[in-house]
Amino acid sequence: MPFGAVKGGQSHENNQYWNSCPCRRWKDDLDGEPAICQRSHFRTGERRKRDNEDGHHVFGAAAWDYHSSGSHFLPGHRCKVNIVDTPGHMDFLAEVYRSLAVLDGAILVISAKDGVQAQTRILFHALRKMNIPTVIFINKIDQAGVDLQSVVQSVRDKLSADIIIKQTVSLSPEIVLEENTDIEAWDAVIENNDELLEKYIAGEPISREKLAREEQQRVQDASLFPVYHGSAKNGLGIQPLMDAVTGLFQPIGEQGGAALCGSVFKVEYTDCGQRRVYLRLYSGTLRLRDTVALAGREKLKITEMRIPSKGEIVRTDTAYQGEIVILPSDSVRLNDVLGDQTRLPRKRWREDPLPMLRTTIAPKTAAQRERLLDALTQLADTDPLLRCEVDSITHEIILSFLGRVQLEVVSALLSEKYKLETVVKEPSVIYMERPLKAASHTIHIEVPPNPFWASIGLSVTPLSLGSGVQYESRVSLGYLNQSFQNAVRDGIRYGLEQGLFGWNVTDCKICFEYGLYYSPVSTPADFRSLAPIVLEQALKESGTQLLEPYLSFILYAPQEYLSRAYHDAPKYCATIETAQVKKDEVVFTGEIPARCIQAYRTDLAFYTNGRSVCLTELKGYQAAVGQPVIQPRRPNSRLDKVRHMFQKVM
Repeated sequence: MPFGAVKGGQSHENNQYWNSCPCRRWKDDLDGEPAICQRSHFRTGERRKRDNEDGHHVFGAAAWDYHSSGSHFLPGHRCKVNIVDTPGHMDFLAEVYRSLAVLDGAILVISAKDGVQAQTRILFHALRKMNIPTVIFINKIDQAGVDLQSVVQSVRDKLSADIIIKQTVSLSPEIVLEENTDIEAWDAVIENNDELLEKYIAGEPISREKLAREEQQRVQDASLFPVYHGSAKNGLGIQPLMDAVTGLFQPIGEQGGAALCGSVFKVEYTDCGQRRVYLRLYSGTLRLRDTVALAGREKLKITEMRIPSKGEIVRTDTAYQGEIVILPSDSVRLNDVLGDQTRLPRKRWREDPLPMLRTTIAPKTAAQRERLLDALTQLADTDPLLRCEVDSITHEIILSFLGRVQLEVVSALLSEKYKLETVVKEPSVIYMERPLKAASHTIHIEVPPNPFWASIGLSVTPLSLGSGVQYESRVSLGYLNQSFQNAVRDGIRYGLEQGLFGWNVTDCKICFEYGLYYSPVSTPADFRSLAPIVLEQALKESGTQLLEPYLSFILYAPQEYLSRAYHDAPKYCATIETAQVKKDEVVFTGEIPARCIQAYRTDLAFYTNGRSVCLTELKGYQAAVGQPVIQPRRPNSRLDKVRHMFQKVM
């Protein structure tokens, strides 16, 4: 049963919570056998160190074997619990969604001292979006000055009013946690069930079993959130929380002998360079030496298999429904499905946002270039939000990524894990271009200054934002064979890399309208070289519009800052679309250029004393505002001379 240990804006809070749980024997006697709670982390030492320094997790996972202590739903049941520890920073939010997709449930940890923080709301927003059953754990109740009523009210106001308080808490003269047996504590359960509500109004008794079944159903529907209290550091309140995990979280997927179905949610490389993939097995049984289908691809032979068990990663011959399975593989990719993908119980998260920033990176010594490329290839393989490429002309190593924290993590891993010292330039926003109107252009063979034995005619038509690039050849294969056709498409692909402002061209349809060759002197290379020049001329006739990445946002700010937050938005090119006052805070929704969000967040945090929260998601590319940002063209010694010749005559 995988579930998530999701930190609520307090990375160290989460670490203390889980560090209190492993390898501990609880004093409670359960049928003569003590409860055992064990776990093992999958994060590398370098990543754990980086997590602790930066206050966010890159990724982690763990496993418990837990014996439930007479759980209301699973009495005396021995249940294996796998923990998936999620990242907590906005730069890794897409990775949060991907890891949440494999969970049966999540625990959202909130510090009783600090209350609901910005990251708490960010992660709870993700949990709600993915409909993940969630239990809230208010931690550190043993600290001085704690106001639990205020914290609970903050949960109601800022997270959800659909909560059920599971314990009564007395903080003095000593901390006492007791099960909340007051019928009024079940209001959130009763008021959403007509049968229970009628009995309650009529004064009829309602059995605990009916209340518990309704609670479990609501939790499974992610429409009710039980709240537990405790101190993870001291083991206080952990037993009821563990009982809730085994009682309220039910394994997703098909039980019994259903067909095999599993999905890959994590890729990592060991210190010795072995590639491993982490698989959630939703249904069926996976056995050593099985040959299983990879959805849409070749079959995979299972030659080695590991699972987390009793605090260790152990080899196994058989893995069952609900397990997390670790496979060595060089071919299986993130999000791949083993077996029957129609049996996936929850939609896979494939909406990885496009990188919004880019930079160049180089080793401090040229001799380390190959090692750097190998290391970046591994990191990009484990993180779909990171892209690495080598410029075909300048041979620079280019990194594209989502946010600055992500770049900091990459730099730290290169230094600590791969022992590489690098030089990284200041990141810049990735812009794009889109044609303004339909246009076409033809360059004919033997018409100066065309030096190539080829004629090409191309048309360019703008498409709606977000459409991407479409291509169509209207030249018959009977006339121009496939190798020439491929060469034209290759040349167009190269030409799209640099529009009139020097950025990638998108959201257009390009048609190969006309082609002429002379046999036997014409070659595919002639067509490949001429196509980007024809495309450039067509784009000049069309003109291009500069696009930049935009984010949609939800901004929560204290009500006293309503006016300033509203009137400051235009300073950062932000547009406020809706405004709503909720109790002591105001909620704005709108959109903002990605290049402005960091400054906007910093300003908000400054004048609200850190009390504002800004949730963002990539909305897509839209028309850029302000002066066009021109990127210098990359030199191409083979084509630049011909380009300049055409520029003189056009």
